[in-house]
Amino acid sequence: MIDTAGYGKALFELSAENGTDEAVREELELVREALRRQPEYVTLLDTPAVAVEEKLGLLRQTFQGADPMLLNFLCLLCEKREMHSFSACADAYDTCYDEAHQLLRATAITAVPMLPRQCDALREKLEHITGKTVILTNRTDESLLGGITLRYGGVQLDDSIRSRLDKLRRSLSDMIV
Repeated sequence: MIDTAGYGKALFELSAENGTDEAVREELELVREALRRQPEYVTLLDTPAVAVEEKLGLLRQTFQGADPMLLNFLCLLCEKREMHSFSACADAYDTCYDEAHQLLRATAITAVPMLPRQCDALREKLEHITGKTVILTNRTDESLLGGITLRYGGVQLDDSIRSRLDKLRRSLSDMIV
């Protein structure tokens, strides 16, 4: 098992040195999506039943237009039979990229989709609080009933109606003798 955080960080540092960190990040996302849609391809690249050179040839053919550094990275994972770890390596790369570029990814979970003006207001508030550029995603969860749950940078703020009702229920059950 490889150190996916270390591999992702190393790829980021090399691409940052070359000034290609943004392009590599975009290509990582394309590769991640391609591998997500074709999980059997990952299995093929990790199997010991196929010769390494044949697998590397398939990789080079499939991703021939990719940044050479990224292609070498994919080949390295393939040689180590660790293609299944690619997504975790890409996540680590994204974390390094976000830190270097002062980006913060946040998710607002609401019962109904937020209006664009609500997203903009929340993004501005988070940017003011954190001092970072916020990339906000809105996800819906009908079980919330209303309110919002906000997740960013390892923090979760839950101001949903479901959460308020749970607190009220616990408070009432503590009062019953």
